[in-house]
Amino acid sequence: MRNELRTLINLLHRCRWPALLLGLVLAAVGCATVPPPASTDADTTAPVNETAGAPASASATAGATLQVRREWRFAQDGVVFDNRIDGARLNDVERLGEGDYRLHVAPESHPINPSPWYGLRVSGAAPRSVRLEFHYAHDYRHRYVPKLSQDGNTWREATEAEFTYPAEGVARLVLQVDARPLWVFAQPPMNAEGYAAWTERLAKRVSLQQTVIGESIAGRPLHLLAFGGDDDSPVLLVIGRQHPPETTGSQALLGFVDALAADTPQARTFRQHARVLVVPVLNPDGVAEGHWRGNLAGTDLNRDWGPFAQPETRAMRDALQAEVDAGRKVAFAIDFHSTLQDIFYTVEEDPSREPGGLLRQWMDAMQARFPGRMEEKAFAATSSVFKNWAYCGFGAPAVTYEVGDTTPADELGRVSMHAAEALMRLWPERQATPAPDCVATAPAADARG
Repeated sequence: MRNELRTLINLLHRCRWPALLLGLVLAAVGCATVPPPASTDADTTAPVNETAGAPASASATAGATLQVRREWRFAQDGVVFDNRIDGARLNDVERLGEGDYRLHVAPESHPINPSPWYGLRVSGAAPRSVRLEFHYAHDYRHRYVPKLSQDGNTWREATEAEFTYPAEGVARLVLQVDARPLWVFAQPPMNAEGYAAWTERLAKRVSLQQTVIGESIAGRPLHLLAFGGDDDSPVLLVIGRQHPPETTGSQALLGFVDALAADTPQARTFRQHARVLVVPVLNPDGVAEGHWRGNLAGTDLNRDWGPFAQPETRAMRDALQAEVDAGRKVAFAIDFHSTLQDIFYTVEEDPSREPGGLLRQWMDAMQARFPGRMEEKAFAATSSVFKNWAYCGFGAPAVTYEVGDTTPADELGRVSMHAAEALMRLWPERQATPAPDCVATAPAADARG
């Protein structure tokens, strides 16, 4: 079943033109979430608006359709659904019969990369069984096996007895619920509080500089963490969470940085010769709103490293330029993502991919330690993705590291630790930045990363 799901996930969906944009006032005031209405009986709620791909009562801002934060109460069944938690995505609930419901989920914009994220809580006045059917606007296909939690901290994957997704069928989930809200998410969510706790732990291990380099559209801070190095140490740039659903990539980023900050001889020596810059969450609005791909404007940030039309990418651009203006060279850049399997996306023109180059040696070390697990795919620097900007703008070896959606947490820990240890072993004390073999990235359609 799991293999069938991964096969069915894929990229096939019907293209329709996106809906007309509503509620532009929200963009002007930087509102991230539509204020929740009073709880009502869900039997009387507005139906899903299939043209807009969201409930008729939802609003849009500069291209992103915002869900309404609310509860759906079904008094006849004693069942309540809600999306009133960070990272949730649920646009409507339709009662099909006793204990039988259809969950309507819509992306923030359309067309969009098919990463149908969902998140909700469900409870019952008395213990009972509920049957859930996932329905995605615009005929998008189910992607993630549901993850379940009673407290938002401890998670398990739905069993094959609970979750079914037959070939060419509809994803269905059967659950036992009671008065305690049961969390149902595409992946265990990673929210601002979790990142703040991780940052606090990191600060106890290294001398950590914490800077707010800008704000998202909704005014959420964009945090830059820096440690190690001296005035002219080469820079290792680490960024993540450009795409909200990609939590396995984010877990790998945290493990990678933890290894760089470890109290080991290798890590201590590395930090004498490298300045590490980390932006763990570049798209905090999209993460909070449960977006599938974009920021609050509905823009894929990993297609904005050239236009710089969004405040999030502009903030990162300006922060890195300040490092360069201070005399530091960017020696390596890594952007953590998630997809169906582990892949290294690299820049075709980058000479560090050649034998003996830093990037080639690092990838070889990864593939030697985990044979058959990951592959490299190189593409010309013709689109405005982060790795192309990092290479073309600064001559830095750059890689988009895609981590598999289904990689277990313990394996993620081993892979991310080895990735950091291999890079520390290869790290140059000083690096002359080569002239890049490209001029600049330009906006272009690119399905990778």
